[in-house]
Amino acid sequence: MLVFGLAGVLMAGVIAVALVLGAFAARNLDDRLAADQARIAASLTRLSATMESLAITVQNGGTTLQTSSEAMAEAQAVLDTASASMGALAGALNISILGSQPFAGASQNLEELARTLDSFKGRTATLGANLYQNSVDAGVMAGQVRDLKTQLNELTVRVTGFDQIGELVALLIGGIVLAALLLAWVAVGAAFCAWVGWKLRRIGAGDGTSAAG
Repeated sequence: MLVFGLAGVLMAGVIAVALVLGAFAARNLDDRLAADQARIAASLTRLSATMESLAITVQNGGTTLQTSSEAMAEAQAVLDTASASMGALAGALNISILGSQPFAGASQNLEELARTLDSFKGRTATLGANLYQNSVDAGVMAGQVRDLKTQLNELTVRVTGFDQIGELVALLIGGIVLAALLLAWVAVGAAFCAWVGWKLRRIGAGDGTSAAG
């Protein structure tokens, strides 16, 4: 019983030290948590503004890409007209005068230019299609960024509206107090057991001495 009581007192002392350290750590805990809450809310607000700026930038980029795609379509139409005109002019210059073709070289050059314009027109059409697809992707990305910003704003409202920090800290302190009371009760019991064990041991030692005498 003496050993049991001493072990109980020792364990109660260790737990008491832990409770004291916890009580010191809980000092001004509500103020610190409130300050952290304010900092988190401010950071989320700044992040929301940054995401809105990003969405606007992406959207403007998509508008520019769409405008470029339309310009490519207009350029394709112009090149198509120019290629047809070059072909017609090359045919008109491919004439024979008194058995000779004085404009044969110019006609061949115009035909080559018309073929070059046709090739460039095809590349222009491909570039216009790519620009249009990129503008569509940019619009989708801007929408996704705004959706994330909406979710972030909801999280900011929840963080800002959480007003139960004081209650949580009060519950924590109350738990520490209750644990301290329970620990005191256990320590008293352990001390009593140690005292009884010590008394019984002295009585046993006295009886042994009397028997030996």
